[in-house]
Amino acid sequence: MRNRKPKKQRIVKKRHQRYVNLANFLLGRLIRRSYGVKQAKIDIKQYEPCLIVSNHILTFDPILMTSIFGHQIYYVASELIFSLGWKSRLLTHCFAPIPKTKSMADVTTVKNIMQIVKEGGSVGVYVEGNATMTGGLSSMPAAIGKLVLRLKIPLVIFNFEGGYLSLPRWATYTKREKHVRGKIRKVLYYEDYKDMTADEINELIIENININAYEESPQYTYRGKRNAEGLHRLLFTCPICHGVNTAKTAYNNYSCAKCGEILTYDEHGYLHSTKWDKPKNLIELDKANNLAYQEHIINNPNFSVSVPGNFTEVFRKRRKHFGPATLTLSREGLTIKFKRKMKRHVTQHFTIDELDTMAMQQKEVLVIYPRHEQTKMLKIPKTEIVSSYQFVVTLQILKNILQYPDAKPDEVPRLSAQDLGL
Repeated sequence: MRNRKPKKQRIVKKRHQRYVNLANFLLGRLIRRSYGVKQAKIDIKQYEPCLIVSNHILTFDPILMTSIFGHQIYYVASELIFSLGWKSRLLTHCFAPIPKTKSMADVTTVKNIMQIVKEGGSVGVYVEGNATMTGGLSSMPAAIGKLVLRLKIPLVIFNFEGGYLSLPRWATYTKREKHVRGKIRKVLYYEDYKDMTADEINELIIENININAYEESPQYTYRGKRNAEGLHRLLFTCPICHGVNTAKTAYNNYSCAKCGEILTYDEHGYLHSTKWDKPKNLIELDKANNLAYQEHIINNPNFSVSVPGNFTEVFRKRRKHFGPATLTLSREGLTIKFKRKMKRHVTQHFTIDELDTMAMQQKEVLVIYPRHEQTKMLKIPKTEIVSSYQFVVTLQILKNILQYPDAKPDEVPRLSAQDLGL
């Protein structure tokens, strides 16, 4: 008797839609109210199965999009959400997100997407990878043109608007006026894009998800008493004197301890200074911030940045918490000091070359991807002036500097503003 291949387990299951219906019944109205969503639900059944791509403005965009559509969507998600023990098992049982591992090829991810589509399910992808910190495009989206051509299904391009200024990723105080809304920007069927190249599809997606929070219409106001609090997480160099980590934010003010300047953050997301002819938005200020910070690091060989927090190691299906730790990043590399059991002090050190990359999770969590070790995480207290975003930018600058070990500061090629940040 021939050995039969085991039957391939289905990913798309009826229970997923039932859980979506239950969640919408119990929490849908609360979720929509908490984000200020006042629009009617959008019917997406006419396009199914489809690939939905969207701009990424909020950490919990998938929850909001599912609420707006009222229908199960299988989202591509970071492997980090699968390491939460029973919470991850419950999430997988109810909604079956598609894991994407940063340190590995996307072959398995693509296979899962193709199986879901074959079974009649729709897939959601946030191609930026990171929720925006500034209100503009977070980063150059991943190249998914080849995937689109391979799937041969409707491509639905969805836009979120109003979410960034409602709940900025850097903000510590989020109880502000909210005006989140979503819309289908464009739908392309296979007949519409079959003669396009993968690069042309990528460019089309970029063009249609590049939503600038400062160009939205209508332009709403976002009133709040503490709208500026947390802005130092994004602008960690002073926009006036370029002092590093000299800022303090309180209520609607951003002040610098070095130059004494007090800037005001208004209800439309602009920063005002008596030194400027007109207010500036955070997209342009972020670029200037990162370029000034780059100059500071290049011209200060002994520069280092440190921050305390709660340290965790991330495994495939679980996490190991170690408690208080201190991270220090410099040209020498990354040093992590923490305690193991029996109060034994431990120091881990990674050279810059041994670090693959760093990333942000939500607002305060710094994710560290060593090249040959477990993923590390540090949850930074809200009260700290140093942010996970600053660490991400610092590593990008240091990696560039160390490519030119014998170069003098003025000889080091500078990264562009587009190469820095998320």
